[in-house]
Amino acid sequence: MVTIDKIEIKGFFGKGDLEWNLDPVVNILGGKNGSGKSTLFKLCYALLSSDEIDEKRDKLFSTLFQKAVITLSNGWSVIWRCETEKDEYILRMDASNKLYRTDAIVVLDENGMERKFSELKEQTKVFMINSFEQYAAKASGYSQLTTQTMTDPTMLDLMIKDQIDLRNKDFSKTMEDFVDSPDENEEERSVYVQTYKKIYESLGHFLQGYDKPFKSTFDFSKDGQRVGIEGLSMGEKQITLLLLMVSNTNQAPCIFFMDEPDLSMHIDWKEILIKELHALNDNMQIIISTHAPSVITGWHDKVREVDQLIKK
Repeated sequence: MVTIDKIEIKGFFGKGDLEWNLDPVVNILGGKNGSGKSTLFKLCYALLSSDEIDEKRDKLFSTLFQKAVITLSNGWSVIWRCETEKDEYILRMDASNKLYRTDAIVVLDENGMERKFSELKEQTKVFMINSFEQYAAKASGYSQLTTQTMTDPTMLDLMIKDQIDLRNKDFSKTMEDFVDSPDENEEERSVYVQTYKKIYESLGHFLQGYDKPFKSTFDFSKDGQRVGIEGLSMGEKQITLLLLMVSNTNQAPCIFFMDEPDLSMHIDWKEILIKELHALNDNMQIIISTHAPSVITGWHDKVREVDQLIKK
């Protein structure tokens, strides 16, 4: 399992250099509004999920940071340098023995050799959630989805529907693969089914006033009435989306950035949030930001404040 060992940011919002040594299981980042938590998460997610950053984001990051180094548990590192630090860019020799400047993002292995980003993607799966801040471009991608069962759906409704569709497609394909296999592994199939069903137990710990959801649509039943996703409260939608996203990792090793996912949640939910997330995938490295003391219940030694990580 490849996790993040360390995050280093040179020139963090002009305050100093940030250095964060991470736990392979749970990491909680606190800090005042405007301390840079969200932007830090966006930068790290961008560096680990794509081999390039679009021009506008690169320009934004370049105004806030000078350099970023993400060191992974396998010894590999991902390095980004802002445009103003051209002299520090790594120089490489091409086939004609001419020096050239690499792109802003460079992936190096444990021996310091440059590797392709696709090789990094083979070893790490990275996710991020902040359902309260979505880009318009992402929202436009949902315009082609069928929403016949939803009345005036919100962006959050569509994100939940997207995760439900992903879950249903994965289940259908996986079960077909088991059926088509000449030597079907019953034990493996049973483990997959149990993993697939775990979300119902987790949802029951949060949405206690509802019956188990209908499996293919995640409509709920309450007091004998069927309640669609759009009929849930903001907090109920938020936890449903989060649990669906984690469940859809299918317990595969991954890194999951969660930027204040506990907003709109009751204090009782916050106290069990991290425990429930790991019940769905105990191979996941959680990196979470929050303002809520209740979220850190039982995890006090995993908490770091942004100001504590900056060397001035």
